[in-house]
Amino acid sequence: MQNSTSSNHTPLTLKTIILYNMAGFSFNVYDTVLYAWIPYFYSPPQDSGLTQYVPLAAIGIILAGGRILDAVTDTLIGYLSDRTRSRWGRRKPYIFISHPVLFLAFLLVWLPPVNGNSVTNVVFLAVVLFFYYWGYTGALIPWFAVLPEMSDQNQERIKIATIGVAIGVAGALLGGGLSGPLFQKLGVLPMALILGVPAVIAGELTLLGVKERHPGQSPMDAAGFFKVVKEVFSDRQVLSFSAMVMFVQLTYQLMLMNVPYTTTLILGRKEAEASLIMAEVIILMAASTPMWYWLLKKFSKRQVFRAIIALMALGFVLSFFIGATKVLSPLVQAMLVFPIAAIPLGGMFAAVLGLIADLTDYDQLKYGQRREAIYYGIYGIVRKTGWASCSLILAGIFSVFGYSAENPLGVRMVWLVCALSCLIGLVVFIPYKVGDTKEETKELLNSSATPTTRDEK
Repeated sequence: MQNSTSSNHTPLTLKTIILYNMAGFSFNVYDTVLYAWIPYFYSPPQDSGLTQYVPLAAIGIILAGGRILDAVTDTLIGYLSDRTRSRWGRRKPYIFISHPVLFLAFLLVWLPPVNGNSVTNVVFLAVVLFFYYWGYTGALIPWFAVLPEMSDQNQERIKIATIGVAIGVAGALLGGGLSGPLFQKLGVLPMALILGVPAVIAGELTLLGVKERHPGQSPMDAAGFFKVVKEVFSDRQVLSFSAMVMFVQLTYQLMLMNVPYTTTLILGRKEAEASLIMAEVIILMAASTPMWYWLLKKFSKRQVFRAIIALMALGFVLSFFIGATKVLSPLVQAMLVFPIAAIPLGGMFAAVLGLIADLTDYDQLKYGQRREAIYYGIYGIVRKTGWASCSLILAGIFSVFGYSAENPLGVRMVWLVCALSCLIGLVVFIPYKVGDTKEETKELLNSSATPTTRDEK
């Protein structure tokens, strides 16, 4: 695979790459804890004896609505960040301000005001998550958008993304591995404090690794925002990528949400042991990153990503049958089956950011502008739209098929939905042809990636 070259490119130091990726540690701590335990904490299994604060259906609506709002603001934040001019650059102001907001909302979410099922708790959860999503978007999209600016070299971008997965996995491991035992032994608020403090520190440390190489675009009026969004979404390559992300990445979120229920209702274990499953998944994601780094250097991102999706689908199908045989204990079966989905998850997160960086280069070929953040905003829209459906999917399946110790079929059915979603993502990704370099993209798409004239150039 050929690499584009740049005569004035200075290779990034490992220290810079690590510092830049510290935000990934932060986001993975928050997300792993929040989405693994919010449904279980607010609406525990029917026969668990734990307090229910919010009906499961209401949680589904709140999480879905919050993610949809989050998705909409992704593009707006991306657009604003692309056009911000300050002595700190286009990205740092958003990252600096948003991480403390994210941290405070993460703590508050575990403090429902009424000890029992109440409309007040419903409103409280919705309001706190509103601020959580705003803080999340304000930090995430500008941080994502720095990646294409850090380097224009394909191999170096793969290196940044792969190291980022390893660091992000460390955050997910901290959140997933410790949240269960801390939840059971100390309670939910001490858990949030112990895990949230290193997350907010890591989020601010990422500012030391941010290296911007491109100036902001010229300011535009409000109509310009809608014009840019329409322009981006009208492209077939962007649509193919976006549809794939929406269907494939929702499976990771759905997996996290389903693990506590699988642990207690199918494996017959306590809540703390959900961390064993999550820790295994996360460790294998990290351990597999050198393999994915090698594959992404040897083969195109398109080829590797299609193989990743197929492997994930296989792992989710097999997860449906955990506990169906008496040859091994259900826990051992889970520990053997989940790696089939977990290992390709590491490759998915390593490759997807590189794919978006390629799309920003493709956009520059077509329009002659650097609009990194708007593309990461588009990525946020589609993946969070998928994530928004997760809570509704979970609530709907549980309502139809059941989620009790006597009838855990709904918990099993979630895995089949994950597999089906992966297969749909694989099909819609077939038309994607953007290359790993600008030269490869020109060759694959011929004249469709030649620069065009725009009024704002």
